[in-house]
Amino acid sequence: MAFDFDLIDLQLFVNVVDTLSLTRGAERSHMSAPAASARIKKIEEALGTQLFYRTTQGLTPTSAGHTVLKNALGILRQAEQLSEEFHAGAGSMKGNIRLYASTLAISEFIPCALQKFLLSFPGMNIDLHERASTDIARALKQGTADIGILSADVPGEGLECVPYRRERLVLVAPAGHALAGVGPVDFGQTLQADHIGLTESTALQSFIIRAASREGMALKLRIQVNNFESLCNLVESGVGVGIIPDSVARRHARRLRIAIVMLRNDWAIRDLKIAVRDMRSLSPPAKALIDVLTAPEQGQEPGGPASGG
Repeated sequence: MAFDFDLIDLQLFVNVVDTLSLTRGAERSHMSAPAASARIKKIEEALGTQLFYRTTQGLTPTSAGHTVLKNALGILRQAEQLSEEFHAGAGSMKGNIRLYASTLAISEFIPCALQKFLLSFPGMNIDLHERASTDIARALKQGTADIGILSADVPGEGLECVPYRRERLVLVAPAGHALAGVGPVDFGQTLQADHIGLTESTALQSFIIRAASREGMALKLRIQVNNFESLCNLVESGVGVGIIPDSVARRHARRLRIAIVMLRNDWAIRDLKIAVRDMRSLSPPAKALIDVLTAPEQGQEPGGPASGG
């Protein structure tokens, strides 16, 4: 049986699965939504089956869609590796690496590593996504992510993992606040205070909201902001308190009058790991990216204390 679709169609299909949206998948594939719709319909007609369901979360693949996804990713990976073999050398390698990471990793650990990698591989692009750790593990198993940086406490069945970094979450409060200067506190003690948070789309904020729910209380969010700098500025002004990585807190405490309060909760220690589905099937640039990420000069020894913490 001959199928009338090509690598562009397969990449579009993967992009639609990854974004849960025909429109966003089309944009990532550099084509219009009508053109993308026609290509997806062509694949469905060639295979004689429906590949997507429409849900409240967006387009999700059917059972047949998951089968197509698995094989499409394998074909695209082989095509990329074939191209790389014919264009050996870091300077001539071209392609994308899909990197999914938690808020902690994106905010603190990987920017310098990505800079070094992109300068060494000028033809490579990084498709960076911030996700919750459970979603990162799922994306790796589905094949929609090449490399993931996620919490070490997420089960790693079906994945190859290496230790990455350790970070501690702390409370930041205005200087002179009732919670400042009293020593370590339980997270539950902070829930009577007004909180400043990141937007709910961030993995870290979703984690903190769930932690409050486990305490049987709702987080009293006065405002949500897009970055740690704005959060710390608002803390200094007395608007509320916040939960952020210790290394971030210490950096901003050098210029702001904010207090850093340790949290006694076990979950405040966040060990991170790097995970892939199969290290042997990674492209040479993807393996090089992992080498850059885990190099000691990128921060601290894997699994050791975070800088400033």
